[in-house]
Amino acid sequence: MVNTNRRKWVLGLSAAAAAAVALPYALSQRARRSSHAAHVDADADAQAADAATPSAPAPFRQPLRIPGATGLLAETRLSAPLVLAATEAAFPIFDGAPTRIWHYAHAASAGVGINPLLRIDRGEELDVSLDNRLGEDTTIHWHGLSVDEANDGSGLRPVAPGAGKRYRFRVADRAGLYWYHAHPHGRTGAQLQHGLAGLLRVDDDEERALAASLGLPWGVRDLPLMISDKQVDADNAIVYRQGADDWIGNRLLVNWTPEPFLDVLQALYRFRIANVANARMLRLAFEHRGQSLPFHLIGSDGGLLARPWTVDDVFLAPAQRIDVLVDFSAVAAGERVLLRSLEYLAMENEDESGAFAPDPMGEHPGAAAMGEAFDLMQFCIAGCSETTPKPAKRPPAKLPERLSDLAPPPDTAGWAVRPIRLSMNQEGSWFINDWNMHTVGHEPMFRIKRGSREVWEIRNNMTSMPHPIHVHGFRFRVVSRSISPPDIRGRAVAAHGLNPQDTGWNDTVVIWPGEIVRIAIDFAQQLSGTHRYMIHCHNLEHEDMGMMVAFAVTD
Repeated sequence: MVNTNRRKWVLGLSAAAAAAVALPYALSQRARRSSHAAHVDADADAQAADAATPSAPAPFRQPLRIPGATGLLAETRLSAPLVLAATEAAFPIFDGAPTRIWHYAHAASAGVGINPLLRIDRGEELDVSLDNRLGEDTTIHWHGLSVDEANDGSGLRPVAPGAGKRYRFRVADRAGLYWYHAHPHGRTGAQLQHGLAGLLRVDDDEERALAASLGLPWGVRDLPLMISDKQVDADNAIVYRQGADDWIGNRLLVNWTPEPFLDVLQALYRFRIANVANARMLRLAFEHRGQSLPFHLIGSDGGLLARPWTVDDVFLAPAQRIDVLVDFSAVAAGERVLLRSLEYLAMENEDESGAFAPDPMGEHPGAAAMGEAFDLMQFCIAGCSETTPKPAKRPPAKLPERLSDLAPPPDTAGWAVRPIRLSMNQEGSWFINDWNMHTVGHEPMFRIKRGSREVWEIRNNMTSMPHPIHVHGFRFRVVSRSISPPDIRGRAVAAHGLNPQDTGWNDTVVIWPGEIVRIAIDFAQQLSGTHRYMIHCHNLEHEDMGMMVAFAVTD
C-alpha cells in the first residue's frame, strides 16, 4: 500500500466534568437499550412479551448504540443556540480501560451530549458556538452544507486554544444526512481519528412525506449507522502517527459501538449510513448465510434519489453517506444477517517501478488491509436467542416508485469545462493541478464568478489510488464517468457510466486510478464579496499532506 518513493513525512471538559459524564453516560446506555427493545416490542403488536436484550454470539456482543438524550450520539434538536465545547475525556468504549476521545460536548437536560446527532429543518437557522478547550487549533466544518466562507469551518479560519467561534447561517440544503467535523490544516486526520465528528440530520417536507409513507419509526426502524475505524493499543488508547499514510484502524465501530448487534423484526428497516473513517474505503453489503441480501439505495450525500435502486453492495468512501432500505421479512426468525465490507481491488497503483517499503501494515497492527473483507455488525432477526419469543412476520414492504422530485443531471452543453488533475510526484507528494497546500498556502488556485455554472473534469493519474474528492460549500451532480475500472463500469445504471449513487446530489465523489469523472456545479449564491472554499481529497492523510487547494467565488 505504501512504498519508499511515496512516503513523505510532514509535519476538556475539566476533570470533574469528565467524571460527572461517565456515570450518567453508562446509565443512559442501559436506559437507551431498554427503550429500543421496548419500541421493537411495541412495533411487533406486543406479541413479544419479553423485551430482554437477546443474546448474541461472539464477536457481536455489544448492543448497537442508539441516539438518545445524553452521552455519545445524543440527539439534539437545533431549536435554539447551542454551545459545543471541543474537549477531551474518557469513555467506556471497549472492554477494559476507558478510552480517551476528543469530542464535541454540550450540556443536555439529562447530562452531557457527546458528539451529538444534531437535527434541524431546511430553512431554519443553525446557531452553534464552538468553545475550543483543546491544546491546539480546531474548527467545526459543516460537511455538505451550502455556506459562506466564515461559516464553512475550514482551516482558512482556525479557532485557537481558549478561543471561540459562532457559526450562524440558514440551512438551505435539502433533507439528508450531513455531518460536522474538525478541519484544521495539517491536523484533520489526527483530530478525527481521536473523535471530533458527529452527524447532522436535515429534514424537509419531501422527507417527511416519504417517512410517513414508509411508516418506519425513527430510532427503532430508521437508524443512523456512523462507521469508523480506530487504531487502538492494548490499553484501549487511540493511536495516531502524524505524517503516516492512509491511517486505518484495527477496531471497527458503528455508532461508537465495537462488534455491535441489533435485534430487528422480519420487516423493512431504513439505515442512514456515514463513513467517517480517516482513509478506509468500504464496500458495504448485507449477507445472510454467505449470500447477498439485496437492498434498496434511496439516498446519497445530498438526500433522496428520484427512485430506489436495488443493489447487492455499494462502495462508500470516507465522507460519503448513503440512505438504504433493507427488508428482513424473507429471513427466518432466529437467523442472523451481517453488515460486511466485501473484498475489492484497492487499486493502490502508487509506484510501478520503485522499491516497496517494509510491510506497510506494520504501523497498523491488527488492521484489515485496504480492500480486505471484514464484518461490521450483526442483525438478529426476530430474536437470536432460543428463549426470545418470535413476533409475527410482516408482509414484504412496498416501496414507492418515486422517492422525490429530484431532476435528472443538467444538460451541460455550453458550460465552461475546468480540468482538475490528481497526481503524485516522485517524492510522494499529492497534487491537485500541480498545486499542494504546503507550497501554495491559501492562495486560490482559480476564481469563479458568482452565478456561473461549470463542469469540472477530474482526471486521476493511473499511477495513483482512489481519491474521494470533496468540494466545500457547493453540492454537485455527477454527469459522466469514463475510463472506469471494470468493477465501477459494471455498476452503471444510467447514461455516461453513472452508478446509482451518482444519480443524486453529492459533495464527495471517488475518482479511481485512470478514471475521468465530470461533475456539474452551479455557483449561484445569495452572497456578495469574495468567499474562499476548499477542494481536497477526503483521505485525511492525503489532505493533511497537502492534497487540498482553495478556490474563490467572487462578484
